[in-house]
Amino acid sequence: MKRLLLLGLLVPMLTACAGTGTEEASDGCAVEPTISVYNAATEETLFHEKSVCLDEGATVMDALKATELEIESVGDGEMTYVTGIDGIEEKSEGQSSGWVYAFNGRPGDEGAGAKEVESTDIIQWRFEEDAISFFE
Repeated sequence: MKRLLLLGLLVPMLTACAGTGTEEASDGCAVEPTISVYNAATEETLFHEKSVCLDEGATVMDALKATELEIESVGDGEMTYVTGIDGIEEKSEGQSSGWVYAFNGRPGDEGAGAKEVESTDIIQWRFEEDAISFFE
């Protein structure tokens, strides 16, 4: 009788625990944009194209942080400006060199901390010897 009672208490508990794990797995990522990081000056890929797991309302900057590369920036929020990635600093290849990003194949039109992302978005961070010409 005691075994039956114990079994009767354990089965609902185990079932409840099993259901919780499934819910957490499906709720893990609100958006999963694809991102890559490339040094055009040396033709080196620093982060190969891959989807990253982000929360709803995440930005291009959040996607960059998800790569776990070392990031140097100034400002915060919508005014964040990236000055270095993985030890590669702006102006290290000349006065006009720096980091820029392409968003779905076009130059980014907002700051990295302002541009929100969706799962269908493709982001490519690039270090350019002439960052200004990237936008022309």
